[in-house]
Amino acid sequence: MSEYTTQARPYAKAAFEVAQAESKQAEWSDALQFIDAVVCNVEFVAVIDNPAMGAETKGEILLDICGDKLSETQKNFIKVMAENNRLMLMPEIVVLFEAQRAMAENTIEATATSAYALSDAQVQSMTDALKKKLGCEITLTTEVDSSLIGGVIIRAGDLVIDGSTQAKIGSLTQAVSH
Repeated sequence: MSEYTTQARPYAKAAFEVAQAESKQAEWSDALQFIDAVVCNVEFVAVIDNPAMGAETKGEILLDICGDKLSETQKNFIKVMAENNRLMLMPEIVVLFEAQRAMAENTIEATATSAYALSDAQVQSMTDALKKKLGCEITLTTEVDSSLIGGVIIRAGDLVIDGSTQAKIGSLTQAVSH
């Protein structure tokens, strides 16, 4: 666990609790991702790294950039983060916030990587099978990686199901060599 994750956890938790209390998880998710994009911008990183600039000034600059895209509560969140010199934690906060949101909404984002593009029927079949196996709603995205030769690798949270041809050849090679 990185130091940033440890420092970001209370901010992500606080943001999620406020979002949940306001029933605005999606709006907070969008706002945090927008703030993250600004904070990770090369020009803004120079602002964060400038030791001559005070923490409150950095927060004010961020709020000016965000304009009216944030609610008052979200602006206050930014002010607190800036006052505590925690703006650089935004990427970790977004990840932790989204994890809490997914858990609360009983959803998991999964990725299916295949050698070739999957048909809609194949994607639906995998989604249904994962939903049954994991007991929650699944958002499945697909990727193509021609180096797999064939088959599919599915990643859903900590779960990895490697049904690729490469993995099967590796298993066969291992079985034959023993």
